[in-house]
Amino acid sequence: MIEPRKIIIFVFVLVLLFYTCRLLYATRNKNDKAYVFIIMICGLSLSSIATFLDIIAKIINDQAVYNVLRLCFTLGSIFYIIGIILWSGLTKAMIEELEQIASTDPLTGALNRNGLEKKFQELIKKEKSFFLCVCDLDGTKSINDTYGHIEGDKFISNTVNLMVGLVEAKGWVSRTGGDEFIILFEDDKELEIERFLGIIREKVKCFYPQENVGISVGYAHFPEDGQDLELLAKTADMRMYEDKKTK
Repeated sequence: MIEPRKIIIFVFVLVLLFYTCRLLYATRNKNDKAYVFIIMICGLSLSSIATFLDIIAKIINDQAVYNVLRLCFTLGSIFYIIGIILWSGLTKAMIEELEQIASTDPLTGALNRNGLEKKFQELIKKEKSFFLCVCDLDGTKSINDTYGHIEGDKFISNTVNLMVGLVEAKGWVSRTGGDEFIILFEDDKELEIERFLGIIREKVKCFYPQENVGISVGYAHFPEDGQDLELLAKTADMRMYEDKKTK
C-alpha cells in the first residue's frame, strides 16, 4: 500500500523543482546567477527521483531500487545544500547592491539624500568634529540653454567627479538637487576646508572658460553650528547664498 505521506513529500519536491526552474528562466540572461539554480535543480531532480522510488520501493521490493534511492537522496541533498549556500551568498550580494542603489544618485554616482543621512549618522557616532559644505553650481542654466541638457548633465557629473577626487578618503559627496551638493568633510581644520573649497572654485571655472560658470559654497562646523543634519545644512546653505551674492 502506498503511503499518503510519501506522496505529499514527492509532490512538494516537484513543486519546489518547478519553482526553481522558473527562477532559472527568470535569470537566463544573468550567467553569474544562473549556475546556482542549475545546481539546485540537479539536487531537486535527484531528490524527486528518490522520493518517487521511496513510494514504489515496497511494491517492487528490489534491493537495487533501495540502493538507487539512497544514492539519489544523498547526492540530491548534497547538491541542493550547496545550491542553498551559494544562493545565500547571492542574496546577500543582491541586498548590498540594492542598498547601494537606494543610497546613490543615478546620474553622478554620488550619494543621494538617503545615503547622505546614513553617512552623517556614521560620523556622529565617531564623536569627532567635521564640516558640512553646501555647494550650488552657477551657470548650469546657461550651459543647458547653450549646449543642451546632456552637456548640462556632464557639467554636473564632472563637478561631482572633481569633488570626489579632492575629498578622497576624507569625506563623502552627495547630490541633493539638480545642481546642488552637500559634502561631509571629515576634518576639523578651517584652513583645510577653505583650501579645499578654493580648489573646487578654481577648477569648476575651468570647465567652461568661455561661459560664466562657477560654484557657490558655504559650510558649517559640527558640533559648533549644530548637531543634526537639518540645522547644519540650513546654516551652510545661508552662508552659501551669502557667497552667491558676492558674485
